Amino acid sequence: MITPTTRIDRFQARTSRGRRRLRSGRAVHLLDIENLTRSTRPTTLAVAEVMTLYRRVVPIGPMDQFVVAVNHGALVPVGIAFHGVQLLARSGPDGADQALAEAARGDRMDQRFDRVVIGSGDGYFADLACWLAECGVHVTVVSQRESLSRRLRAEVSAVITLEPPVAQVA
Repeated sequence: MITPTTRIDRFQARTSRGRRRLRSGRAVHLLDIENLTRSTRPTTLAVAEVMTLYRRVVPIGPMDQFVVAVNHGALVPVGIAFHGVQLLARSGPDGADQALAEAARGDRMDQRFDRVVIGSGDGYFADLACWLAECGVHVTVVSQRESLSRRLRAEVSAVITLEPPVAQVA
């Protein structure tokens, strides 16, 4: 005997399909710009250089979004380097890391994006990467080779290493 579906069952099916459509093809880039530039006070030029390299090696789609976090002392030079991103500021040990992790969970990025790119090698992001992967989100880490935490590496399926261009010998 087939039982009729309840109103709740129909609502859950609709919202689940809606979430899949909302997530489809979308990515968010969570950037710990201090880690990527290897500086607690990155300059506008250092940020621009790292982002030029980042754009060269990381696939970025037309619907991708960026969330960038820094300490309050780097807010102005980093803000000048970026346009059209969500910029977060928090100081203290792991302040920028905490701001990114809270934004990811609080904004339910697991429901809004197919792919999350974590621009940092900090082990702090291992728990976030694990949670996102458990929610069915593809997680990629972008990091300087020497800055990549083993714990974070163990939680993700893909790592992209930022390598500065090698100078050509004439």
